[in-house]
Amino acid sequence: MILLLLCTGGVYSLTAQELNAVVKVNSSKIQGTNRMIFISLQEALHTFINGRRWSDANYRVDEKIDCSFTLVINEVLSAHSFRGELYVQSRRPVRDATYTTPMLALRDRQVDFDYMEYQPLTFNFNDIRGNLPATIAYYVYLILGLDQDSRYPTGGTAFFRQMELITANVQPYGWSGWDMHGSDRSRAAIAAAFNDGSLESYRRMWYDYHTQGVDELTESADRGRDRMASSVALISSLYAERPRSVLITLFGDAKLDELVNVLSRSHAEKRQEACKALKRIYPSRTAELEKLR
Repeated sequence: MILLLLCTGGVYSLTAQELNAVVKVNSSKIQGTNRMIFISLQEALHTFINGRRWSDANYRVDEKIDCSFTLVINEVLSAHSFRGELYVQSRRPVRDATYTTPMLALRDRQVDFDYMEYQPLTFNFNDIRGNLPATIAYYVYLILGLDQDSRYPTGGTAFFRQMELITANVQPYGWSGWDMHGSDRSRAAIAAAFNDGSLESYRRMWYDYHTQGVDELTESADRGRDRMASSVALISSLYAERPRSVLITLFGDAKLDELVNVLSRSHAEKRQEACKALKRIYPSRTAELEKLR
């Protein structure tokens, strides 16, 4: 599980357009640097994420997406250049319930960026000025895409295409984390996966998992569990065809705990079947999967 880290300075939370984002900057690893620059950075990120409209969609207050962005500063490269990592989480309310379901739990280890104290962050698709706002905008669209895909069949397509557009537009800069031909966990790989028509079955599974699975639990626990259990077959099929697909990683990081907790209430045969399949797909998560025995 990805843990939210304590930050230097305050925590900013504000109801804005589509997002209810908590933004933190953790600079505890850095010594001998003016702390005000990190406080300024946190305020700039907070304003950038929460202070703009990211889509044409109209979100009611109760529909706005709860999410968090935690930027950890690992290294000062120069007076105004930094190296860090970004933790991004999001969740949405479960229908007719008082709890939420996790949508994204991601750690991006490649975030190099420039920033000057009191500098506002801006973003324009056709005139991208920095790696940090491009990276944040990319993950905002991922959050929005996952949310909409969970509510409507392939409802997040427009947002996933915006991720792809950002990826294409930053290529001339050579910034880390965007390589189209490198890591299969890069931002380019994530954008490509969600825009790959041959992987649309994953996105439809995501919709079914939430609208007929998670959202159904309060009405009929058995129906909801059965629909959630059917996701294991899709993930298994994807694993057989593309074992290194980033979609498998994203699903496991966000949903595996939830899936195991729900399926642990199923009949023994279903639990054992799911356990066997998931252990093959997520061998490093064996301890958690033991709950299904």
